[in-house]
Amino acid sequence: MPAHLDPRRWVLLVTEGLTVAYPPEIYRERTMAEREAERWAWLFSIASELPIERPFEGRWQVGEHWIRLVDAHMYEEKSDEIWVGTYWTRDGLPDPEAELFASREEAREWAVTPSAGRVLRELHELPWSVSAAFQIRDEQEEASVHLAKVVVG
Repeated sequence: MPAHLDPRRWVLLVTEGLTVAYPPEIYRERTMAEREAERWAWLFSIASELPIERPFEGRWQVGEHWIRLVDAHMYEEKSDEIWVGTYWTRDGLPDPEAELFASREEAREWAVTPSAGRVLRELHELPWSVSAAFQIRDEQEEASVHLAKVVVG
């Protein structure tokens, strides 16, 4: 299948704690995405003088910074924009790590629509991101979507 028809995308997320710290990057080829993930890790390591840890494939950690390489699919590219959604569960884990959307409207709808048992408590919107905090019993979960940098290759 030609690369331009393959729905697979590689999402590079740089997180700090439970926050997407930098705009997500989208790649069509894993090798380029891995090279850029290594570069992010190296930059954080040089700046902090902390070692690069590689707990498992597709993950790099330097202090509080996690560089995550996530396999995702984009079924409809309606425009030049791609938005990346991440849902942080009350356990502090991202699930899903990277959900792709072809428009801001679609991404926003995903971020602000609570699932059963969750109540929307906070909403923050910027031209390049939307984040929503949900209350579920005594705990909080968060959905965030970010306009991605699309990298050819």
